[in-house]
Amino acid sequence: MAFLTHDPISVTEWHDITVDQRNGASVEFLGIVRGHEGNRAIVYLEYEAYEPMAERLIAQFVKEAKTRWPLHQVYARHRLGRVDVGEIAVLIGVQAPHRDQVFEACRFLIDAIKRDAPIWKIAYDATGEVAQEYHVYEGRNH
Repeated sequence: MAFLTHDPISVTEWHDITVDQRNGASVEFLGIVRGHEGNRAIVYLEYEAYEPMAERLIAQFVKEAKTRWPLHQVYARHRLGRVDVGEIAVLIGVQAPHRDQVFEACRFLIDAIKRDAPIWKIAYDATGEVAQEYHVYEGRNH
């Protein structure tokens, strides 16, 4: 499974995954590009990644989540390239027998990706100027 994509993320693709009869809970997290960063209006974000390492780390996080919780379905996608305001930048979907398990696992996955995956974003305003630059995986603004 590829976790990084340059294509728009499809919520329908996640929803079309057959629900396993063992699952009683399904949860998803959508990270949507908002129209401001800090106190500046923006038009889009540009995501870059060290792709081989990011793919490997996200695969590790999914494996760890499946070890910690009885998950039957996990879906993780992160956009690269230009992502306009209102578009989905990241989708994490999880299915398991019980709601506590899916909420905990989904939170674990998005937090681990944001904290550790080598993915960066740059916010651009309407003039095309950099409004803000982030090293997402380090959680620091630069």
